[in-house]
Amino acid sequence: MPASTTSNNTVDRSLILPQVVDLHLENPRNNIAYSFAKEHHPSGIVSTDITQFEFARAAHRAAHLVSPAKGKGQFVAIVALADVLVYQAIVVGCIRAGLVPFPISHRNSAAAIAHLLESTDCHRVLTTRASLEKLIDGVVSELATQDPKYKLSVEEIPSLGQLYPHLGHETATDEFTPYPVPESIPPVTDIAFCLHSSGSTGFPKPIRISHRLLIEIAALGSFGQIKTYAPRLAIGTLPPFHAMGCFTQILIPMLNNGTACILPPASTATEYHVPPNATSDLALHNAKITRADGILTVPAFILEWARSPEAVDYLKSLNMVAFGGGPLTLEVGDELIEQGVKVIPIFGATEFGLPNVIRDDVDSKDWAWFKFSESVQLRWVPQDDANTFELQFLSCDSLHPAVENLPDVQGYSTKDLFERHPTKPDLYRIVGRLDDVLIMANGEKTVPGPMEDILLSNPNISGAVMFGRERNQVGVLVEPSAASKVDITDPTEVAKFRNLIWETVQKANESAPAFARIYKEMIVVASREKPFVRTPKGTVIKKPTVALYRADINALYDTIEASTSAADDVSPPASWSAADLVPWLSVHASSLAEKDIHPGGDIFDQGFDSLNATFLRHRIVGAMSKSSNPSCRAAAPKISQDIVYSHPTIESLAAALSALASGTLVEAVDPKVVVEQMIARYSVGLNGTLRAKTRPEGGEVVLLTGSTGGLGSHLLEILLKSPSIRRVYVLNRHSARATAASRQSAAFLERGLDAKLLDSEKLVFLEGTAADLEESAFETLRNEISVIVHNAWSLDFNKSLASFEPHIKGTRNLIDLALASETGVRFLFTSSVATAIGWDPKLGPFPEELQLDPTSALGQGYGEGKYVAERIIAASGLDSTSFRIGQICGSSQTGAWSTTDWVPSLVKSSIALGALPLEPKGQMAWLSPEAVSQAIVDVAVYGGRAPGAMNLVHPRPVAWDVIMTGIAGDLDLPLITFPEWIERLKKAAVGATAEDFERVPGIKLIEFFQSAEVGTGAVQFATAVSQEYSPTFRDLKPLDLEDAKRWIAYWRGKSFI
Repeated sequence: MPASTTSNNTVDRSLILPQVVDLHLENPRNNIAYSFAKEHHPSGIVSTDITQFEFARAAHRAAHLVSPAKGKGQFVAIVALADVLVYQAIVVGCIRAGLVPFPISHRNSAAAIAHLLESTDCHRVLTTRASLEKLIDGVVSELATQDPKYKLSVEEIPSLGQLYPHLGHETATDEFTPYPVPESIPPVTDIAFCLHSSGSTGFPKPIRISHRLLIEIAALGSFGQIKTYAPRLAIGTLPPFHAMGCFTQILIPMLNNGTACILPPASTATEYHVPPNATSDLALHNAKITRADGILTVPAFILEWARSPEAVDYLKSLNMVAFGGGPLTLEVGDELIEQGVKVIPIFGATEFGLPNVIRDDVDSKDWAWFKFSESVQLRWVPQDDANTFELQFLSCDSLHPAVENLPDVQGYSTKDLFERHPTKPDLYRIVGRLDDVLIMANGEKTVPGPMEDILLSNPNISGAVMFGRERNQVGVLVEPSAASKVDITDPTEVAKFRNLIWETVQKANESAPAFARIYKEMIVVASREKPFVRTPKGTVIKKPTVALYRADINALYDTIEASTSAADDVSPPASWSAADLVPWLSVHASSLAEKDIHPGGDIFDQGFDSLNATFLRHRIVGAMSKSSNPSCRAAAPKISQDIVYSHPTIESLAAALSALASGTLVEAVDPKVVVEQMIARYSVGLNGTLRAKTRPEGGEVVLLTGSTGGLGSHLLEILLKSPSIRRVYVLNRHSARATAASRQSAAFLERGLDAKLLDSEKLVFLEGTAADLEESAFETLRNEISVIVHNAWSLDFNKSLASFEPHIKGTRNLIDLALASETGVRFLFTSSVATAIGWDPKLGPFPEELQLDPTSALGQGYGEGKYVAERIIAASGLDSTSFRIGQICGSSQTGAWSTTDWVPSLVKSSIALGALPLEPKGQMAWLSPEAVSQAIVDVAVYGGRAPGAMNLVHPRPVAWDVIMTGIAGDLDLPLITFPEWIERLKKAAVGATAEDFERVPGIKLIEFFQSAEVGTGAVQFATAVSQEYSPTFRDLKPLDLEDAKRWIAYWRGKSFI
């Protein structure tokens, strides 16, 4: 037994972790720290054990490999996708070498990681470039942009073979050089390692863990109790960079003498391989084959297992099924307890570890209640109601929290709200947070306050309370105003009311992360017979209000969950072949959408929404689970949550399901291949033969698509004014709400353009698409047009490439129209700088030429779709130009700039905050809509062959501070640094009301302002070709204070500021 622990699992507080590691070097036959297993046929399961001795040697080898060159105490970030054995050996090895390891989640943005590095003065990153090269390059770019002098060393992590040369078979006689003994033992108050917060309210924050706190967490008792109940604990699928993963994967094996059952290394001794993604199936399988006594996991996995009788049967055999990171619904927990599963909740945080007692004497009704260790000093702060308390940890001899944020004493405010057990005063159950964060089943946290306040800005709503705790989807309980009389027993009236408030709900969704968005079907309308519970001041008391509607809310979730069992009521497909799946899926999709869904088209373009997708997936899983075919039943748990999004047509979904049902291994598709396949599909018949354009007599005849948007309106204005243009056909989709002419007029008036121009005889309105034009209209266009300006494209950065296929198909239809012309047509396409999202800045400015390698466009469906269109247009052989357009600012004539854009929001917010932000490194490469439009028209009327591509970003960017100084003078506002401005914005966001959101719209964009590049961004763009072919672009003057004054005047005219 090593000196770090005693026989009763208590931890020797006199030793710090590096000393414990050195003690383990002395005993080659000590405890098994880690165990993993692989299935080998025909020999069956082969297990491998890693002793504390072998892990200690691995940590020493890691210490040698990461040894500091410039003294001790340096922070070393670990941003890596690595096996647990390797990852935690590096963490402990850094500590042994006197460094401060900083595990950072690879799920953070590059900007967030750069922020963490800067805030800890960290200049070294250990990574796995093979899997995270793009992210790391982004971090390097972010740091270079923020501080060109910031030095960052990016190094590859040690390999499995370097750390474990005798994996599972290390002996004392094997070659080994221990890391030198330090001259002195570090003070216990020194930082051992660093973790970070989730960043749910902004950039993540570093949390420094001292040597003392690390030992205190191990000694609290919960880890020892876990080891008692589950000597072999399955924790291999916990993220090694997360507090729960890091603490349990290091402390339980090394300080508490437990065995961590983990996944087998994906990498070999010499070759790196990406570890598999954690799934509920993988976690359960790993526990089984490693002969675990218990498992520690997340609630979302337990929710999945609870639906499988086979999984529940296995869970019943375990000594504990513990979970943390979020709540588990009482219904699921009660059901599992009744079936004999030993469900145990874990409460903890990075700042103080796991302070609750792991009990085996739990009354089945009390499984969700916590009992806290007597070693910690708690302060329960009562809230408005008599039985709700905020939990605070006071610093004491046995626990010194990593963060001390109490105003009166040393201690930590968790902001977690608990209720006390009605008959057992030492038991508590978490019910929420001071800031009303909804903790969902998957551990995601939703802050409802800001969204509720936006909803309350609608005059038809008198009260709004979001719900979704312990669920995978949030909803909202809405109380109609007195003037809005809604009979909730009439589905038609309820639907009408939802439509009435839907625009406001969408505004609220704009401020929320994707997982917190409210879908129309998740709106519960309150009854006049059950008014919201309020205080004497009229404030809604949320907890009793939600309790009042608990049955309605549960019924809504039951409706969603019931669709999982749809196979009980609906016949399964005739077979699981693609041919039989297409009609079966079509029937279900059409019934869910309440309209016919065409199997070959994108279902989301046909009216499908996210809830429909959830229902459809449930029906698929339900039908597969009850199939008589064993391979189908086995495939059911493998249906991913996003399968409908990944395969957004009925035909592609049928093919994917057929492959799963047959047991065919579906390889991950390279996005580069997907892009190339899309290009090939819509380039069929295009031989690339160059087609010359002839100049028509009397001027150009232009077909313009997408004329009612911002850029489209300005394009139309310039086309109508140009003497070189004889006629303009505008082609827009049909709308039942308004005629094409009235929609265009409204668009002109909104942007301050002369609507009288729309009376011009040059202008002809067409409705529809190039594919469904009447024959006479098609013939007219074929015979007359000389230029096509294709500007119709939806702006949605969330959709995948597949969902932009209708736009790509529309582009091909327009190409076919152009090719049908006997006189030759010039094809001008409004592309985007998003096609350069993946461009490596090291290669220099993004060139004005066709990119045959799609790599630069990968990463965002919007940019990928634009890139595909560029390639197809080039393959057509048409005289064509693709314009990569950057940020468009306000009009150079009227100053018109949509008040929903981020710059107007910044300016209005600054008025309320009392200052405008400075950004010394920021550059504005913005273009007015007139400049962009005129450059396109310049090419439209150019006499020679058009260039293949042009980058439309300002060739003469201006410093951010120059424009901001001018705006500050006009608004009589002082200037402060951007970080100071962000802090003011954050303070304004605390407890913000609907009125505050109106006054400070930037509250909704805090995360964007913290992470966005305010100027040209990391990628620079060549503009020589644009300046050569467009006199307007060549002579373009930099933005100046007069431009800014026009923007201000427009916003004032709109009563925006």
